[in-house]
Amino acid sequence: MYRYFYILILWLLPIAGFAQNIQISGTVTDAADGSAMPGVNVLIQGTATGAVSDLDGKYSLTAPGKDAVLEFSFVGYTTQAVTVGEKTVITVQLAEAASELAEVVVVGYGTMRKTDISGASVSVGEKQLRGSIITNLDQALQGRAAGVSSIATSGAPGSALSIRVRGQATINAGAEPLYVIDGVIVQGGGASGQDFGLSDALGNGSVSIISPLSTINPSDILNMEILKDASATAIYGAQGSNGVVLITTKRGKAGETKVTYEGMTGLQMQNKRLKMMNLREFAEFSASYSAETHTEDNRPEFQDPSLLGKGTNWQDAIFQHAWMQQHQLSAGGGSDKVQYYVSGSYMNQDGTIIGTTFNRYSLRTNLDAELKPWLKLGLNAMYSNTSERLGLANGEEGVITYSLLTPPDIPIYDIYGNYATTVREGYTRANPIALALMNDLLLDRNKLTGSIFADVSPVKHLVWHTELGYDISSSKGERFYPTYKFGNTSRSLNESSVQKNNSRFWQLKNYLTYSRNIAKHSFSAMLGQEAWESSFDILSGYATGLPSNEIH
Repeated sequence: MYRYFYILILWLLPIAGFAQNIQISGTVTDAADGSAMPGVNVLIQGTATGAVSDLDGKYSLTAPGKDAVLEFSFVGYTTQAVTVGEKTVITVQLAEAASELAEVVVVGYGTMRKTDISGASVSVGEKQLRGSIITNLDQALQGRAAGVSSIATSGAPGSALSIRVRGQATINAGAEPLYVIDGVIVQGGGASGQDFGLSDALGNGSVSIISPLSTINPSDILNMEILKDASATAIYGAQGSNGVVLITTKRGKAGETKVTYEGMTGLQMQNKRLKMMNLREFAEFSASYSAETHTEDNRPEFQDPSLLGKGTNWQDAIFQHAWMQQHQLSAGGGSDKVQYYVSGSYMNQDGTIIGTTFNRYSLRTNLDAELKPWLKLGLNAMYSNTSERLGLANGEEGVITYSLLTPPDIPIYDIYGNYATTVREGYTRANPIALALMNDLLLDRNKLTGSIFADVSPVKHLVWHTELGYDISSSKGERFYPTYKFGNTSRSLNESSVQKNNSRFWQLKNYLTYSRNIAKHSFSAMLGQEAWESSFDILSGYATGLPSNEIH
């Protein structure tokens, strides 16, 4: 009797729903481009059982039965639920929660829903930043933000753009907006060659405007918010009178580590140039001019233009096909409690005019950790180094002007290997190549910036945010003018100068925020405190009459 009862129990177990475990496997991909999604959480609803997709987006788990529901979730994507049923392979495509993300706007006090903002603001997201090749962060605003004008001040590599938010607000004072990266105000250290010691005592020898944002790697940026009016920029006071550009960098997401390499290379060239006379055409013009003015042509070598070649094309000599490249290796991931993002990048850009170049190295680390349900800590840190060789404007006439006015019968070098020049009846025209290469204008910059912050929730709905931000910068500007002799134009004494700038900035912020959602209504109240200090020092040295041009 007991034996039959035991057999009956075993036969009823499957009917009761026990021991019907089903092995489920599949792949999770991005609905936008079909790429595999690692780090997606696959959870059986109502249980703590689940799995995480691997680097290929694949997962595998055991479901307790046909009625089990699998829940697929990933930060920034819409959660999707699928009933197992008769399936053993379940492939899911997750879509970005774009409509939800677009409603959140970064402001000076934190974040707000876009519908709650009464002031004027405009957002530039990561996809827009990837829309074109940019080497400086301020280039990302060109044509991408309504009410924001962006004009290039120079074609030199690493040079700044002139940014205006809602037009020109002042004539004499600075009109550039205030830049804030992850809550820390960007300290530029100067925007002209004179600020870095790259001009002489009279302010001559000016160089192109130097961008404080050229030290920032654009590939680390997640989005930018441009705050335009008083209601949006009130927290920054007079500093924000020309608008505020709030920049948010990328952060890690929960899931397996995602390693990304981004590479870019490009070729820059001058597509359009002025049509100038070659040597044969110049000789024909000289003979025609002498005939028209009834003067004797004192250039015997021009008597038979058919014997002449093309001569020197000075535009081709000063312009070059300039390569640019950028490489970045980044990693991001973490758990539900700790997320991280680290990146390293290198960028090199040569100028289309010979003798100009720009290099940048940068490292970034962003860390978020939930130590307790009521305590969160975070770290933002960025270090960058830039080195530039700048072009000299040389008073009113620059290298380009000289290239258009120098005749084609002059070679670049004479038979002794020195720069050739023009001397005729007391008239001297300097060699454009010499102007571009003989002077040294070098600028090296180092920047360490970031913040350490904590969010403490002593009671429900109340958050205390405390943050210490810092920006430590140093620069070294070197200027060297050698001796030369171009006909009756010469420099008998060389000049050398070095200027070192150091700046330090720190800020302490404390915000106490209480927010509630009651039915269809929401409200928040904030009490804030902020203090900051900025200091700098400059050390410069100057020498002239050095023994030779080899000694700087």
